[in-house]
Amino acid sequence: MMKTSLRRLFAKSCAALLVLSLIAAACGSDGGGDDATGGDGETVQLVAVNGSSEDFIALVSVAAWEILAEDGIEVEQRFLEEASTAIQAVTRGDAQIATNIGVNVGVPAVDAGADIVDVVATQRPTWALAVEPSIESFADLEGKRLAVHGEASFTRAVSQYFSQLHGFQYEELIIPGSEVRAEALAQEQIDASVIDLPDIVQLSKTYPGSFKVLSTIGEEFPDLIEQDIWLDRAWAEENPELATKVVSAIVQAMRKLTSDSDYALSLAEQRLPDMDRDVLEELVNEYADRGLWPADGLLTPERALSTLTFFNDVGEIEIDVPTDEAGLDKYFDFSYLDAALTELDG
Repeated sequence: MMKTSLRRLFAKSCAALLVLSLIAAACGSDGGGDDATGGDGETVQLVAVNGSSEDFIALVSVAAWEILAEDGIEVEQRFLEEASTAIQAVTRGDAQIATNIGVNVGVPAVDAGADIVDVVATQRPTWALAVEPSIESFADLEGKRLAVHGEASFTRAVSQYFSQLHGFQYEELIIPGSEVRAEALAQEQIDASVIDLPDIVQLSKTYPGSFKVLSTIGEEFPDLIEQDIWLDRAWAEENPELATKVVSAIVQAMRKLTSDSDYALSLAEQRLPDMDRDVLEELVNEYADRGLWPADGLLTPERALSTLTFFNDVGEIEIDVPTDEAGLDKYFDFSYLDAALTELDG
């Protein structure tokens, strides 16, 4: 299975580890980040920690830090293997920014005591419904064989969402692993499967012409928030202008990656040299064409509430879903994105 899918499939396990790791972080906190406020004429130095090894999703933050560098703000991006480790680093004071942290990981972390806050999304959800080539619409899936990773997997929740939304019934098969499900599609053992879009693009090179993308969850549920930027809440509240600049750079980066495919491909080749150029080019085009890099940062109270309700309903989180904006403030702060969009768009 590809790195992207592994990260998401292990998200709930990462969240469970946070209770212990955050206690340890609190005991060992040294109040780091001495250069994180800056002053007139000073270069500001920040640290961002990514919740996985470097992958395609990380292009947004890398592009954003290039933008901030032009404004005298240097961000050191570190890549860790688990989201829980990244959140622990922020809690310990070793970083101010946690990048590409899923809502289904960040929310349990806050409930476990992490003083972090979700401020902007970096992409729409990319779980996609891959189908064999003859299927042209959701209606064609009636009675077809659809494989999911497992009975308690997010792929199953997404499959059920597609089924309920478009009114088709299917025969469910349990096949763990994106690569295994892709091979089953190629060998006509199944008719469809939910697989992460980056995995589909890579696997299509191994099994050319064997399947295609019918739709993504991000297109079908455009208000769903998934991969986000979380800030050290205390640091952000003490440095609101700097926090807003960070969020603004993220939005500008997503717009630039969408509008300038040459830049996006060049950055992807530079950062991910082990990936095939054709795969990177197709990913850039898929993200741009499907609007997976949200130009508005995606985060609003309405979308946040819809997201919490969705993840709670499918069992990815277990919370008392807030019923008003005051309740959302426990996990989200919309002010930085609002200020950034006002500055960028008037």
